[in-house]
Amino acid sequence: MEYRKLIEIELREFDRETLEKSWEWLNDPQLKSLTMTPDFDQESQEKWFESLKTRNDYHLKAGWYNGVPIAVYGLKHITGSDAELFGYIGEKELWGKTAAIQMMQDVIAYARSRNLESLYCITLKENKRTYRLCSRFGFKTEKEVTDETIMMRLYL
Repeated sequence: MEYRKLIEIELREFDRETLEKSWEWLNDPQLKSLTMTPDFDQESQEKWFESLKTRNDYHLKAGWYNGVPIAVYGLKHITGSDAELFGYIGEKELWGKTAAIQMMQDVIAYARSRNLESLYCITLKENKRTYRLCSRFGFKTEKEVTDETIMMRLYL
């Protein structure tokens, strides 16, 4: 996909510094709502982070800009055939600056390298940014999950 990068992000492994920033991001009411994040505490977040070392159903990365983490993205619920796409840009001033496009390209390439057949995304119907991003990459609305959410899928 051709596009003009407004910023150039560095794609890194998800680390403790990003974990700490994600605590802040996912407790922001707007981001928490858009990502449908349930309530959690730092102890449960730490247990989840430690569990990543032994899990193969997660692929987690971080986007960095100017030496600091700005975003989290990846795949969860990875099976032999598909996985759920997720991600968010925690630094709101960078929304709309092409970071999400770079992250999406990376995660789709990873899914193809794993020979997955498809990726799906569950998003709020009101989350227009996610809907536009997924549509731009060829995701199609597959079904309504709840009155507020839809599932979109990309066949690889």
